[in-house]
Amino acid sequence: MRSADHGSVAAKINALIEERWRSASKPPGNAAIAKAIRDETGLSISTGYLWMLRTGQRANPTGPRLQALAKFFGKPPAYFLDHEVTNEDMELAAALRARGVRMIALRSDGLSEKSQRAILEMVERAREIEKLDSGDGAEPA
Repeated sequence: MRSADHGSVAAKINALIEERWRSASKPPGNAAIAKAIRDETGLSISTGYLWMLRTGQRANPTGPRLQALAKFFGKPPAYFLDHEVTNEDMELAAALRARGVRMIALRSDGLSEKSQRAILEMVERAREIEKLDSGDGAEPA
């Protein structure tokens, strides 16, 4: 059911479904997913419409359907529409929603490269102390 175009709406929705139900042997069917979307968001999306999105027969969800998908999967609506948006972009956008992260980024603007590296080293050390990156293979930039 995966679309060959990894930036397509179908590919994004299918990847999000696989991620959300990764602990299950296989994700539930479209009817159960549509019901979960309705139950968790209070916004409606039909089983048929979800199927069309997942198979690529519909490629541009709009209005309440787009809002339902965005809310259910915790992504901004633009994620489903912008074919150039990467997971890295989405991770950055999610991180910047936190006020503290946003303030660090904004206050770092204009500092010398040396000062920015020093701040990054402090952040990396704090993450190490709090064991936030253990086992994920993350490398400091």
